[in-house]
Amino acid sequence: MTGEERKVWALTAARWFCGAVFLYAGRDKLGAAESFTHFVEGYAVLPHALVPLVAVTVPWLEFFTGAGLLLGFRWRGAALVYTGLLSAYTVAIAVNLALGIPTTCGCFSDVGDPATWLTVLRDLALLAPGLWVVSSSKTHSALDDLFRRT
Repeated sequence: MTGEERKVWALTAARWFCGAVFLYAGRDKLGAAESFTHFVEGYAVLPHALVPLVAVTVPWLEFFTGAGLLLGFRWRGAALVYTGLLSAYTVAIAVNLALGIPTTCGCFSDVGDPATWLTVLRDLALLAPGLWVVSSSKTHSALDDLFRRT
């Protein structure tokens, strides 16, 4: 296996990792819009009128973004959504921490756990492989490859 081939497989593993993260995060919140609404409100970055819409759509967006990354279906677009959402989450948490506004992450199963600077570092660590996937041009085991061949 060449160095380039190893790089593409490592990129594929990064794509799968990002997909698994968002599939898990989205699955955790599906059907729990009411409780997720409280987390979204806690960030205090959206107009109150948008909070219910975000609380209902974000879990589905995470879930389908994760599925797209895992399956390799429109994986570059999914990676762009992944990095966009993770960037927004990271900035929102950091702004709240900098302003001294106590908030809980609501990211995974950490219901009630306060967001800290370690949460920001974790999100930045999760963002890195997503940025790598977005900037790449090739990956293995992708449904997109099947559609391109037909």
